[in-house]
Amino acid sequence: MNTLSGTSLKGTQSLQRAMALLREVTASSGGGLSAAEMAARAHIDRTTAHRMARSLAAEGLFDYSRETRRYFLGPLAYEIGLAASERADLPKLCAAAMKRIAAETGDTVFLMLRSDDDAVCAARTEGSYPVKTFVVDVGVRRPLGVGAGSLAIFAALPIEESEALLKRNAARLAPYPGVTVDKIRTRAAASRGHDHAAGDVIDVPNVRAVGVVIRTPGGRPVASLSIAAIAARFANKREVELLAILHKEADALRKTIGRAIA
Repeated sequence: MNTLSGTSLKGTQSLQRAMALLREVTASSGGGLSAAEMAARAHIDRTTAHRMARSLAAEGLFDYSRETRRYFLGPLAYEIGLAASERADLPKLCAAAMKRIAAETGDTVFLMLRSDDDAVCAARTEGSYPVKTFVVDVGVRRPLGVGAGSLAIFAALPIEESEALLKRNAARLAPYPGVTVDKIRTRAAASRGHDHAAGDVIDVPNVRAVGVVIRTPGGRPVASLSIAAIAARFANKREVELLAILHKEADALRKTIGRAIA
């Protein structure tokens, strides 16, 4: 019994480490990572990271470049993504809503999806306003809590889950000027219960954003719709109006998602 228990624990730990490496390569936004970089980011021993990376490459989850000595997502990861998207393709489900929002407001609309400890920009729709604010590109990942849409998702999580997530992400916040664990925690506390978040865009002067969480019918936060524009476009109560538009579409999407996964 003890032997089986120990084997089970070791197997679970190995799986967790492999998934940690997979998450880090996914978060590299196509740039790939060396085994040493993966080890440092995932807090795993280098020898273990090298061994696991080779195994993941052998199974097709990673693709290894001998020229750069970096690992990238492999063909199996792509196949898994396609298979998962058939269940509930959120970018496709949200496309019409994003077009309506962009048409009504004239501003740029973003769809952020939760991916473990991150939020990834899954889609972007331009509005007609001549000053464009492309604050995040499609495919870019950020730690949950960084950015209005990402913060809206983070603030909708149970407090215990969000605190554990903050602890895991603490070391990853350095590249984002002015963003700290305490600031994310404070902003999330102000947003909690409202299902939306607002704030100035990080490292982009005079640009502001608002985001509203998208929940499944069961209440789980899975994504967000957000609007970014020059700060002047949020004056004279317009921010309240933009949030109302986002909330309306997010509420409708909750029902749409329910039908898609039923």
